[in-house]
Amino acid sequence: MWYRVVMLSSLIGRVLTVALLTKFNYLGASGALALLFTTSTLFNNALPPLHKEIYIKAVKNRIYNFREIFINYFYPLFLISIFSSFIVSILIRNFLDQFDSSFLLNLLIFFYLVSEKIFDEFHRYSLTFKKFFPWNIIGLWRNPVNNLIFFTLIISGRYSEQFIFNFILIMIFISTLSPFLLIIKPFKIWKSLNFYYKLIKNSNFNFSINKGLLKAWLISLSMLLPTYSERIASLTAGSNETSKMYIAVSVFQLITFIIDFQILSNKKAEIIKNKSLKKLLQNSKIFLFSTLIIIFVSLGYAFLNNSAGVYNNLTSIFTLVILGISIMLNSLSLIQEQRIFWAKKYKAIFIEMLIISSLLLFSFVFLRFNTLILSIGIISANIARFTISTKIANEY
Repeated sequence: MWYRVVMLSSLIGRVLTVALLTKFNYLGASGALALLFTTSTLFNNALPPLHKEIYIKAVKNRIYNFREIFINYFYPLFLISIFSSFIVSILIRNFLDQFDSSFLLNLLIFFYLVSEKIFDEFHRYSLTFKKFFPWNIIGLWRNPVNNLIFFTLIISGRYSEQFIFNFILIMIFISTLSPFLLIIKPFKIWKSLNFYYKLIKNSNFNFSINKGLLKAWLISLSMLLPTYSERIASLTAGSNETSKMYIAVSVFQLITFIIDFQILSNKKAEIIKNKSLKKLLQNSKIFLFSTLIIIFVSLGYAFLNNSAGVYNNLTSIFTLVILGISIMLNSLSLIQEQRIFWAKKYKAIFIEMLIISSLLLFSFVFLRFNTLILSIGIISANIARFTISTKIANEY
């Protein structure tokens, strides 16, 4: 029960942070956070899935060889994350032109990206082994507690946008790492550090990619753009609209959450048995929930943005409806792709993702100058994704 509460708070936590900044006219900080949150999501999912075989072996055999896990998973992932975060922090800094360039800002972005990867991996560990302490503590602190702190600072109106932005990154980093103190035994810190030092000293950095890992990595990379295309599209709105579009598209993720909860999580056995999508969706009321969410978000956006004028609001409503339906199609396609995955037709998924990614890349290159036109390109690609994945899934 607590896990679901924390998961929901994590889903809406970052959206609420951006919403608070937008509400109190911190548009520069909210736009920067929308960009950074989207980048960190893409970054986390682009790194090699070193956990895959380790976790499969651990769950299957119920034997945990910590030395093997540390040398083949934690240690290489730590080094890769540090190096990658450094590169990404430099690249993304060029897009945050609303803030003065400084070493401190680059450092905070770097530590934020590292903390997001730590949170992501710890969540994966907790979910795999059903050990939700202290992950639940981290989730509650990172979202509800932090947002309460941010609210008190924002509502005072005494702080600059850059100060608020920096403070939010610092608090996310602190709230991610601090709860680990709950599982650290003070008198064993030196002994633990010495143990890890000897492990590292007596091992070489071994980033070996076997055939199974390479397939999993290529598939995850090929799915990045199709999975997060709507979130990326929300960043193409005008500078004053970026945070608002990000909030709206993020609320649409409730559709993904509902489908994941009702189908992907609760009907895993039926998916593995390759039950049809029609049978999987039976009595789920997913279409009803999705329709209500799309209507609520689209009309709510127009109501809260009534100063933009009738034409701009109609354009925004059409754009959001298209993106909402696109997200629903994405989530339904993922069910079909899960059926294909469990049928071990990895090549079929990879080829499908290459086709869809090519269509989306074309949209982002040639249609990015208008968010409404871009959203039409995105939903066209996702209609193709759903059609192709359904055809492939029904063949097995």
